[in-house]
Amino acid sequence: MLAKMMTCHVHDNQKDVFSYKQQHWAALAHVDGFIGQLGGWNVDQPTEAFVLGLWENEEMYQDFMKHTHDSIFYKSGQEATYHHLDVNISKQSQSMGGRYNFFRSSALESRYIMVTTCKLQENQPYVMKEIIQQLTHPAFRCLFHIAAPVNHETITIISLYSAACPPNTIDRLIHPAVSAVKQHFYELEPNWLVLKQPS
Repeated sequence: MLAKMMTCHVHDNQKDVFSYKQQHWAALAHVDGFIGQLGGWNVDQPTEAFVLGLWENEEMYQDFMKHTHDSIFYKSGQEATYHHLDVNISKQSQSMGGRYNFFRSSALESRYIMVTTCKLQENQPYVMKEIIQQLTHPAFRCLFHIAAPVNHETITIISLYSAACPPNTIDRLIHPAVSAVKQHFYELEPNWLVLKQPS
C-alpha cells in the first residue's frame, strides 16, 4: 500500500476556501487503485492542514499522477490558498489494525488523527507493534494504525481516533530503535473524506 502524506500551511484568511476546494478531490472515488483520503486541521496550529491519501500500490498511484491529478488540482484552484506544502510518500505502508481491521470502517467513524514521526537509530531494527502499543493511549478509542516508512531512518505512524482527541503519547514511547519523535493531532473535516466507490 502507498501512503501520501501532505501537510499544507494555509493563508490565515483562506481556511474556508481551502476547505471548500479540498472537496474537489471527491473525484478520487472513481480512480483505479485509490483506497481513501481524509484530513483535517492541526489542533494546536489552526492554519496547518494534514491530508492522508492511500493507494493500492505505486503503479496505480503513478498512473493517477500521470493522467488525472493535474486536471483535478488545477480545476480546484486550491494552490492559491496555501503558502507551503510538504509531501511525503511511503511506498511500503502497512495497515496495523486497532479496534477495526479495515481502513474504510475506521475512516467513517474517526474524528481525530494522530501523526507520529519517529527517527530511527542507525542500524537498529524496529518492532512496529511494540512502538504502536506504546503510542496508543489505553483510555481512548483508537480505531486504526498505518505504519508508513518514509526512508531508512524515518517512519510515520498514523492513528485514527473516534470521539475525542487523545493527549500527547510520545512520552510513553521508550524503544531502543527510536532516537527522536514528533507528534501532531488533527481534527478531521468530514467533508474531506473520500472513499473508493464499491465496484
